[in-house]
Amino acid sequence: KESKMKDDKMKIEQRLHNMKDFYVKAEKMIDSLPDAIPEKTRVFIKDKVLGDKDLKRLMEGIDSHRPPRIFLIGRTGVGKSSLINALCGAYVAPVSDTRSCTTGASVYECKDDDRVLMEILDTRGIAESESLDESISAEDMLMEQINEFSPDVAILMLNCTHRDDVNSDVEFLKKVAKNYADTNKLKLPIVVVVNKCDEMAPTRFKTPTDYPESKISKINEVVQYYKGIIVRNGLKIDNIIAVSSLIDWQTPDGMEVDVDSIDNLPKYDIDNLEIAFDGRFKIEELIDILEEAILDFEAQMGLRMAARLNEVVNRFVKHLTNIFSGISATVALTPIPFSDIYILLIIQSILVSLIAALSGRDISLETAKEFIFSMGGVAGLGYAFKLVAQQASKLLNGVWPGAGSAVSSGVAFVGTAAIGKAAVAYYIEDRSIEEAKKKFEEVKNSERSKN
Repeated sequence: KESKMKDDKMKIEQRLHNMKDFYVKAEKMIDSLPDAIPEKTRVFIKDKVLGDKDLKRLMEGIDSHRPPRIFLIGRTGVGKSSLINALCGAYVAPVSDTRSCTTGASVYECKDDDRVLMEILDTRGIAESESLDESISAEDMLMEQINEFSPDVAILMLNCTHRDDVNSDVEFLKKVAKNYADTNKLKLPIVVVVNKCDEMAPTRFKTPTDYPESKISKINEVVQYYKGIIVRNGLKIDNIIAVSSLIDWQTPDGMEVDVDSIDNLPKYDIDNLEIAFDGRFKIEELIDILEEAILDFEAQMGLRMAARLNEVVNRFVKHLTNIFSGISATVALTPIPFSDIYILLIIQSILVSLIAALSGRDISLETAKEFIFSMGGVAGLGYAFKLVAQQASKLLNGVWPGAGSAVSSGVAFVGTAAIGKAAVAYYIEDRSIEEAKKKFEEVKNSERSKN
């Protein structure tokens, strides 16, 4: 339910901060590893974990993200508010109308409870705007507001079912982009969104997976029509995409309500609206496009934190697992039999501890080791035997130099990747230890079949 989803989003954001705290402690944890871990190996692990640029940027983004500033321009009825709700996957009524004037431009903070998701400069098409008085044109007033707002991205919204004459809006955006570049020495990213694909004939198909080929073809035809106008007018854009922002809402007690009546509901119902029907089309692709277009990293992370908290978590986990699997593979190349069993166990324990932190749990390395042993059978004997078998493969070096280490490295990589996926199942997805074991075996067998 949507109310639960909002709670989950807050929990996920707290998880990210927990993981950031644990990441900060990771250096101290590695420094305090037992003396049995060689100093060279200790430095290698630290460099790989704390020196990874992508992971460091993701960690920095947790603290330094800010709400993206989006400049929306489009004719009345094109569905600007519905697009914001579609991006966020929840009904986020525009509150804190901080500025408004007769040109039809307003700055909104879109919020989920007290959490600001996005800042929106919402304007009507330039052809619909009016000047405040004769001393300044509507165009000049909007230009001033846009410069003051300093957007991270501009979205030109068009209607899929009405082929509006948008030449004036395109010309205006050209001036905005030039003015922005001259003032800020930066390019203003521009994304064109053709909304309301669900209203394209045949209109009875509202579920995107049910769109017939004829509907898709007509949608693509409209996109090409608008793209032609944009190209002929010389407006440089980052991308153009056709979407549907269609979401039907219902109150927590199951009463469906049309968008025009939402403001008349009790505040509790508005705050806890649920999705009754999800007709969104290509919204995920639009988020990808916006992320790529936005140049400011903090605003990029802000968009992810607003629209893709679960994906941020998954990205962290995937990146961590890849890093630690690589570390394990490198350590396993040690040519001395049995020397790396303990080191591999420590590496995997740190990985499990980081994943557990992402679930909101602060576990010790000893607890992480117990989890790892539990993947291999009663008292961990099964896993221990597997480690011994892995080390025994190194004895092949005596017959065929390098062969044993290569086998061992592959086993270590696969084993660590499987441990990471099992930890995700147990700590983040809240599955049982039996289900985590099953995931461990699935991943291990799947990785082996690839090699």
